[in-house]
Order: sequence, then C-alpha cells, then structure tokens
Amino acid sequence: MNKPLLVTGPDISVRSAFALAQEIFPQRRIELLQTPVEDYYRFDLTGLAGFSAEEWEVAVAVNEFFINDVRRAFHEAIIALGYHEVSLISPCASVDESVEIGEGAILYAGVFVGAGSHIGHHAVLRPNVFVGEEVEIGNYVTLEANVAIRELSYIGHFTTVCANSSLLRSTRVGEHCYLNLMRQYSGVIQDATFYSPIFENPIRFFSSSKVVT
Repeated sequence: MNKPLLVTGPDISVRSAFALAQEIFPQRRIELLQTPVEDYYRFDLTGLAGFSAEEWEVAVAVNEFFINDVRRAFHEAIIALGYHEVSLISPCASVDESVEIGEGAILYAGVFVGAGSHIGHHAVLRPNVFVGEEVEIGNYVTLEANVAIRELSYIGHFTTVCANSSLLRSTRVGEHCYLNLMRQYSGVIQDATFYSPIFENPIRFFSSSKVVT
C-alpha cells in the first residue's frame, strides 16, 4: 500500500502540484504544506515535524521564478531529513515507454515526450509541452507552457525556457540559462545566457577591484 503523500514547497506553485497529485492518486491520502522561506534559501522546515519521513513520501514543487537553483536547495534539505521524493506525471501526459524520467520530476497535462528522450531529476514540464525524440533535458530544468523541443536537442541543468517558445532540431542550450523571450531558438546557446524583456543587464559579477557586467 502506498504511503501518504505530502506535497510541499516554498511558493504558491505547490497548489498546482497538489491538485495534480490528487488527480494522479485519487485513492491516496495527500496533504499540502507550503514551507515558509526567507531570502530564497532559508527554509523553515519545522512544519515537517508532523509528517514522519518513515511514514510519508513527498513531492516537491518550486516555481522557476523562485530560481531553479532554489528547487535544488529545497530538495537537498528534504532528502537530508530522510524523505523519499516521488515524481508527478499527469495521466493526461503522453510519454513513450522508452523515456527515462528522473526523480522528483513534474509533468503536467498535455505533455508529450517522444521515444528515446531523457527528462532529468526535478525537471518541470508545464501543460502542453512537446518534447521530440532523443531529446536530453537536464536536472532542475523548467519548460513553460506550450514549449516545443524538437528532436535531438539538449537543454543543460537549471535552465528555463519561457512559454510559447521552441527549439529547432539539434539545438543545444547550456546550463543556468534563462530564455525568457518568446521566440524560436536554434544552434548553440552558451551557459548562463539570459534573455529577458524585464532586466536588460541582470547578471553582475563583483570583485574587490572591478565590476563586470
């Protein structure tokens, strides 16, 4: 018999994950716990005291706008307490039987994943994402709603691709990229590439002698 499931995370996206879990496991006891957090990384995990790691499994939800790396930090904090994490895959998703899906991934309704593809640990695929054949999606990646990733493409760890965007065949996207412009991407996109209509120069590196933008 399945253990009861706790859906938890530090932001309001936990509500959508909770609704998805109820759809996936209609006969299972499922509880929701939004964990207080300060400065992104300081989690107040005291609420977990009522959910024993021996008796409960967990599903973790962290919004990409809360930074994908916070998803990693929250996951590591949960694992350190001895919890086992599960993936949430909508019954309305279409995933080829050859696809490998990492732990803690979340796939919403309408997702299609083609043969031979790999979805990394703690990746989030929002509704109606299309992933073609032989695609590699890294860990802690977020693909927003209606994203299309054509065959043989690669997306590195901690990257976000915004809604209604697409990657052409064999496109390679590096790690820690934030592709927040709705467009068709192609070719090779380097690590830490940041496209945003809101922040013109969002990344600054500070040292004792100079500032590089």
